[in-house]
Amino acid sequence: MDFDPEAVRVARANARVNRVRPKLGIRRGDVTNLPIQPPRHYDLVCANLISTLLIAERRRIAAQLNPAGTLVLAGILKPEFREVQKAYKTLGLRLISHRDEKEWRSGSFGFGR
Repeated sequence: MDFDPEAVRVARANARVNRVRPKLGIRRGDVTNLPIQPPRHYDLVCANLISTLLIAERRRIAAQLNPAGTLVLAGILKPEFREVQKAYKTLGLRLISHRDEKEWRSGSFGFGR
């Protein structure tokens, strides 16, 4: 899900090129409207958002994840990553791994790992 229609279009095109489109749910939406008790949970949730939004909407984002699933958070400036990590830890999500690229850091998280 992305708020930007162009980002959704590009994500769908990339998924087709990589032959994974049928396996992905890509749609336009607003993270602040995600349900706290969703009707469906996912094995993989990716959120490429600014740290303030990742922290403010952490309950909505984490609620979409299967208990054994993986949450990938990206778009985080390196100095802000620790605060994001702490916020998700309060929900029971533990950092599994992280990756740095220039001034950015992304991380994958899971419950009770």
